[in-house]
Amino acid sequence: MLFAEGEAGQAAYLIMDGEIEIFLNREGDEIALANRGIGEIVGEMALLDAGLRSASARVVADCSLIPITEDQIQHRLTQLDPIMRMCLSAVLERYRDMVSLVSKAALPRQTSAAEQAETPPDDRSTTPDTSERQGHSDRMKEAIGQLVMERELRRALDQGELELFLQPIVRLSTGRFAGFEALMRWRHPERGLVPPLTFIPVAEASGFIVELTRWALSEVGRVMPQIMLASLHNPQAVEGTPFLSVNVSGHDLALVDFPAMIARMLETSGMAPESLKLEITESILMQDPRQASDTLEQCRDTGMGIAIDDFGTGYSSLSYLTTLPITTLKVDRAFVQAMLGDARSRKIVQTILRLAEELAIPVVAEGIEQPAEAEALTAMGCDFGQGYLFGKPVPLTETLALIRKHNAAPGRSADQDTDAVIRDITTSQSNMRRIG
Repeated sequence: MLFAEGEAGQAAYLIMDGEIEIFLNREGDEIALANRGIGEIVGEMALLDAGLRSASARVVADCSLIPITEDQIQHRLTQLDPIMRMCLSAVLERYRDMVSLVSKAALPRQTSAAEQAETPPDDRSTTPDTSERQGHSDRMKEAIGQLVMERELRRALDQGELELFLQPIVRLSTGRFAGFEALMRWRHPERGLVPPLTFIPVAEASGFIVELTRWALSEVGRVMPQIMLASLHNPQAVEGTPFLSVNVSGHDLALVDFPAMIARMLETSGMAPESLKLEITESILMQDPRQASDTLEQCRDTGMGIAIDDFGTGYSSLSYLTTLPITTLKVDRAFVQAMLGDARSRKIVQTILRLAEELAIPVVAEGIEQPAEAEALTAMGCDFGQGYLFGKPVPLTETLALIRKHNAAPGRSADQDTDAVIRDITTSQSNMRRIG
């Protein structure tokens, strides 16, 4: 028995292989309602309306099932438009009424989806055309793919398959490392290195991104002492005390205890708040501006930096500069990579830099791949740069080696106070050892 009528629903099930029979028990007699096969879902009703199971289900052929938990369903329901939720509630109520009528009438067993497919319809005009069937099939494949990846991603976190890669951010005027952006990578046992564009959207859609952010912050606290130590061995490679920046999502900012969670990580690791930057995109801010503002204000009050990623690509860029505690702007790579050949993109970059200068907000230009781009940005007064010209995202071991052997650009080290850098790094390292 997969589940029984009257039970509280804890999961729905996507059938990957085999067949499930849905039935009712009435006074010792069974009323067969339907059979469900590959690609179909059973048990979703009790999750959608938080009611009890309206029918029983059992396996009639060897099955391979993917569970869909109550949390997964409820997370997606909260994203629905209120009118859509109202319509869904009406559909669910009518379905339960129908099941009640079926149980009273003791209707004969319905045919399975496979049997219905073999029976020619009486009215051909009601048969979906090929494009409609294909569209439904494509959507089902996409949904199944997301569920499979979400399950694998949860396993990946448990099995230690995730890893932080680090990409340097340099001060353009000196060529020294100012900090590193922490970027998540997934070493899948069969597919190899899975790019974040493949799994981050799935994590976002499911709400699992919160767990990934929690893991990333914990890793940042773990690796920061090693970065500080490598910097101490080669102080000429760094510009002051290095920082690490971490991308956070709208789901993270919606958590009431998010600032407290970060504070606990900082306390446990001994990492100075000033050494941590939170990166957010403008699209995230648009989801719930008030909640985002409150959360970021709390984080900023402790000393953390706040960076707006992909600045210039959103619709409300300027308003955020006055309402949020922003400490860094990151110019989108699309403008940077187009500015040498496109006058309009160059003007946009120049305008952002002038605006940031007026507001005393440092700027990081992303996506720098050519020396000419770095030179042009330096001439415009851009503070920092990030991109393949300075280094690709690499694992921690390669990052530590890069720090130890890095030489700043010739002729750009006159303003660097090496003794001050050593003092800053030594103080931070001592704090970490004392707490650890």
